[in-house]
Amino acid sequence: MFTFLLDLVNEKGRGIHAYSAAAKAAYAKALSEPDHAAAFYFLATSAENFVDLHDRQPLSSEELEQNYKVFESGINALEKVASDSCENRLAALNAIVKTRIDASA
Repeated sequence: MFTFLLDLVNEKGRGIHAYSAAAKAAYAKALSEPDHAAAFYFLATSAENFVDLHDRQPLSSEELEQNYKVFESGINALEKVASDSCENRLAALNAIVKTRIDASA
């Protein structure tokens, strides 16, 4: 359900434009998949934030790889619970968000 975003980022070279395309695709999916709108919104804003922070800035391959791994781990965690109950999906989303906040503090 969510891994198509990783495919999109990989197809577009994992750069700024790739994350911009992923954000647009995730926003569109949030509208068409209302049961998973919060997860798609989170992924869209995560990708969009990466673009906003690094647009027109030099990026090392290490920074790109680190961001990809974080994006990938969130997608994989959401993918695992995509068909679970709403409570499990929300718990997974909350855990991902908490982890991201803790990592940025």
